[in-house]
Amino acid sequence: MNAPGPGLPPEPQGEAVPIRERKPTLLVLHINDSTDDQVLFQTACKHAEVPFNWHVTDSAEKAITYLDTLVKLDKSHSVRWPDLVVLDVVMPGQSGFKVLEYIRKAPALHRLPVVIFTGHSTPAMVEEAYKLGANSFLAKPANFPQTVELVSSLYAIWSIAQRPTV
Repeated sequence: MNAPGPGLPPEPQGEAVPIRERKPTLLVLHINDSTDDQVLFQTACKHAEVPFNWHVTDSAEKAITYLDTLVKLDKSHSVRWPDLVVLDVVMPGQSGFKVLEYIRKAPALHRLPVVIFTGHSTPAMVEEAYKLGANSFLAKPANFPQTVELVSSLYAIWSIAQRPTV
């Protein structure tokens, strides 16, 4: 061991180098009719090294059924609620806005964070999303590196967000 220079504190001995802190895993409900988009998002998460656990559905109807099942099960069992909903708007059948309306009207769900993630953005659509209670509106990135950056940002924001207890 080298002796410290004059006026310097002694070098630490036997201190372990801190191991990288384990990031909390967030459960994300991804509602998107495009399997390609679902896979792209999940692959971007692996590249960004963000621990999202994905539950996916490909329609507004299936998403509402999934959420309704959680609400019903919660009355008799402990359920794992999504930490975040990533929602496409333009889908066959009902619009993703129907899911957003359902979430905001259901007392057990109304505080669930919802991020609109769509490739079809118009000013009217953005306005409608926020009017219905979306927490954020994001246009699909043009390339994979931007998608990696986007999922990193989503994780950074929502992994530290305080959740309501009621």
